[in-house]
Amino acid sequence: MKKFLSLIIIFIISFYILIEFVGDKLIKNILESNISASLNRDVSIDKLNIDYLNGQADAKGINLLNKNFDGYLVRIDSIKVDLDAFSIFSNDVIINDVLLDNIKVNYYFNFSDQIISDNVRSLEQELKNKTSYSNSNKYFNIKSLNAKNISLSAKSPSLNFEKTINLNDMNFNNIGNTNQSKNYKDVLKEVFNDTVDIVKEKVLSGNILDKLENFNPEEIENKIKDKLKNKLKKLIK
Repeated sequence: MKKFLSLIIIFIISFYILIEFVGDKLIKNILESNISASLNRDVSIDKLNIDYLNGQADAKGINLLNKNFDGYLVRIDSIKVDLDAFSIFSNDVIINDVLLDNIKVNYYFNFSDQIISDNVRSLEQELKNKTSYSNSNKYFNIKSLNAKNISLSAKSPSLNFEKTINLNDMNFNNIGNTNQSKNYKDVLKEVFNDTVDIVKEKVLSGNILDKLENFNPEEIENKIKDKLKNKLKKLIK
């Protein structure tokens, strides 16, 4: 009997150690792969630790990399999650609370051949082309998600422009991919649209993006030529 109990205890301890050390790495890889596929951008997580007994998860250094620009679009220094940890291994993941802290958003834009390209609207457009309906067999709902300490940097290497502002904290309730959730992709679309509006309103004075999009170098060149012709005519007279 003692041997049997000892074997049970050893099995439980071994299983817990396996879950703690192997499970975290496995889930980290799954998260990186699934989020990358969903957003069509590389996503990396520096460190993930899950306390299965207390239902707490802590992630550090989450990066959403740009597709056509250098660096990252979003970096989150810390994510703390309160969840039913063992629901991770089921089809319905139960998440009570998520806290995103110290978020850095990089808005990159370039102006070339009278075309404005940026790293936010391109992602927002790709999400538009995807259906909001989830065909995943893994479902989740986040009851409350809070984002704090957010900074937004607008950068344009081609225009030698850079400016950073702080954004208000954000709160979202019941987002995910279940029938009762507000679809997380729709929430992302709204956030991206708001980001572009904030950049235009608070970062780029005078709606520089709109002005650049309407910029016509040939028209300006013709106006200069006309002015020079008029001056020459006056000189000849």
